[in-house]
Amino acid sequence: MERLGIDEQRGKSIIRTWVGANDFQIPYHDKPVVELVLKFVKALRPYGVVLNGDVVDCTGLSEFNKDPTDTPHLNQEMADSAWLMATLADCKITERWWLGGNHEDRLRRYLWTHAEKFAGVPAVQFPVLFDLDRYGFRWKPYGESLMLGKLMVTHGSQVLKHSGQSGKAHFDRYGTSVLIGHTHRLGIYYRRNVRGVHAGYENGCLCRLDPDWVQHPDWQQGFSVVHVEDNGLFSVQQIPVLNRKVLFYGDA
Repeated sequence: MERLGIDEQRGKSIIRTWVGANDFQIPYHDKPVVELVLKFVKALRPYGVVLNGDVVDCTGLSEFNKDPTDTPHLNQEMADSAWLMATLADCKITERWWLGGNHEDRLRRYLWTHAEKFAGVPAVQFPVLFDLDRYGFRWKPYGESLMLGKLMVTHGSQVLKHSGQSGKAHFDRYGTSVLIGHTHRLGIYYRRNVRGVHAGYENGCLCRLDPDWVQHPDWQQGFSVVHVEDNGLFSVQQIPVLNRKVLFYGDA
């Protein structure tokens, strides 16, 4: 990756490429779409990857009404997420992060509400239960963030009606450029102030678009590639997945 610029006095900068993806909601992930994204990641060979929350659904731990005849067991989610992490680990990615979302946080809420005596047992904490260490993934719980240069990456907690509005709400909350999941939408909100140009990015989803709990959801499948300079400057390229079968990046 090469940066084009006019400030030659700064010399060569190190540019690291990251892939950010979220809201797979395993086992309700759109497997052909996920496989397409994984093929892309393998070809791109990024420096880092961030799984930015709601990677698994934790359906059986949810307090919401659900079809009792079609509720996946947590073991299935663990197996499918192991496949995802193993595939990414095979891509020889240097930094691998899993940031918890509100769905991963269902495990903590379940323990606190229904099994409080086990709440502090290490074996039932999310990163241990889902075996993140085995695949080289580092963990941050729901609500925490990862900084890619000057870009904050966090799952997010607000959903507004239209694309870009939730990005604005999170920028207003954090006061800095931010990349979120949570909304299942793609969108960008830009803002310029005395500190420069900032943005709030909504990062789409990689789950199926036909859930049984909402009709005709206003969701878009996609993810982002983030280029980060060693001085903190960054560029976010949103990549929509078109008709569940194709994506475009650069001249490919």
